[in-house]
Amino acid sequence: MDHRLRDGVGAFVIRTSYALNKILTAVARQHVMKERLTDDDLTGHDLSEEERAALKAGDITGLYHLGANPYLIRRVFRSRFSI
Repeated sequence: MDHRLRDGVGAFVIRTSYALNKILTAVARQHVMKERLTDDDLTGHDLSEEERAALKAGDITGLYHLGANPYLIRRVFRSRFSI
């Protein structure tokens, strides 16, 4: 076992959220850009309160830290990125 990883020194483990990426994939397949998601968008998805809050606010940094795929974040919230 690499003790640097266990003790938080060195490389870090990336957190992922299946439910979060599933909803982002569903929205991305609709080919629409969103500023934030609504309760209707989130209905039927098993998300934590923190994930729901980040999606409703369109918090792209928060979504990344919660384990959302960066490609999906950019695809759904494209208007929030300056190019």
